[in-house]
Amino acid sequence: MEIRHLKLIREVAETKSLTKAKDALFLSQSALSHQLKEIESQLGTQLFHRVNKQLILTNAGKMVLESAERILKELEKTERSIKKYVSGTSGTLRLATQCYTCYHWLPSLMADFKKEFPNVEIEIFHNNNADVEDQILDGSIDLAIIYENSNRQNVDYHELFRDEVFAIVPKNHPWAKKSYVEATDFADQNVIIHSYPLESVSLFSQVLIPEGISPRKVMQVQVTEAVVELVKAGMGVNVMAKWILEPYLKNEDLELIPVTKRGIHRTWAAITLKDENRPQYLENFIHHLRCNIGELCCCVN
Repeated sequence: MEIRHLKLIREVAETKSLTKAKDALFLSQSALSHQLKEIESQLGTQLFHRVNKQLILTNAGKMVLESAERILKELEKTERSIKKYVSGTSGTLRLATQCYTCYHWLPSLMADFKKEFPNVEIEIFHNNNADVEDQILDGSIDLAIIYENSNRQNVDYHELFRDEVFAIVPKNHPWAKKSYVEATDFADQNVIIHSYPLESVSLFSQVLIPEGISPRKVMQVQVTEAVVELVKAGMGVNVMAKWILEPYLKNEDLELIPVTKRGIHRTWAAITLKDENRPQYLENFIHHLRCNIGELCCCVN
């Protein structure tokens, strides 16, 4: 039995007439009559009684109608959902970021985005130990925000902004009077990082690993407030962007020191799967990223 058969049963059951049903189904009466005979022959039973020029459902017909209404209702619901998805007005956006410190800007960005796309749900994935580019490729997430990329095939990189990271130390730290610090300066320091692996941390990938320098100790702390308090207490040093630290610099307890004479610079990008049929809400979310975090980060560097 095909979908067209189910639609025929539903329409004839409602109108009780092939003549009336033909207008709704855009078929001739003879074509409908042929289809009805085809269904009844396939099922081996009558689906309608002919009573006073009306077609009245038999018990078998009622069973088919019950299934037809359920199936057609579900198909119509799916069709509406697909149309909304294709038009970019409805869907789910699964988001991850390579850096834990990015999440503080997310609530305000989501509020702006929701005004434009109220029917798009945003799911946030916090596990950044996994390779987010692999997650994009296997379909686990739809968009990731990263600052290091490998130019994978089938991944689109949408540049957002550039920033610089600085060593943060308390005012009384020996580095406080330096114009910049070098890789060797970190050899006798406790270095606080947000997450492993070390290869994903800019300080290590751009400075320490190429120079073959290992700090005295590496500590993982994922909460920015806790990192700042540990640095202020002299428990270690951290390397972070100024835009992330901006709320904590007002009390003047911290000093920012460039790392190496050339500095450590990062290019942030939103990455998505290469897809010509990418939903409109995904394109607009990237635009919101540029407008929200892009302007925020550029204006404080």
